[in-house]
Amino acid sequence: MPKDNSTQAKDLADQYLKLLADQKTIQSQIDLMKQTLAKFCKDSQVNELQSGNTRLKVSQGDRTMFPKAEEQGRREVMDIMYKSQEWKYSVTFDIVKLGLAYDKNQLSEDLKDKLKQYIKSEPFIRITASKISYD
Repeated sequence: MPKDNSTQAKDLADQYLKLLADQKTIQSQIDLMKQTLAKFCKDSQVNELQSGNTRLKVSQGDRTMFPKAEEQGRREVMDIMYKSQEWKYSVTFDIVKLGLAYDKNQLSEDLKDKLKQYIKSEPFIRITASKISYD
């Protein structure tokens, strides 16, 4: 690689790595702000906030979660699903889709009973922003 290309490649790689580090810092700040907004909304008993012409809608609650790939019980949950033939809820074994199907009561009672021991409840906070139209 010519010397100029080598220097440019290093500069590009350094810029990229700095942006990745910044992204992690900013994401941490966003996550903290989401928790702060959620607490404020819960304490104030509101689910919408407004700033200028933007409205934030804050949704929070609990959702069903199953063991992640590296967690204990994952293999057992996969085996239960393989044997159940109810793959339409989790074709590629997507634990998020499986949790949603469980929450929406779309699984058979037999399958829900087999999965019950692997369930944990995880809180969630979702914030959506939309522009306010004054038409």
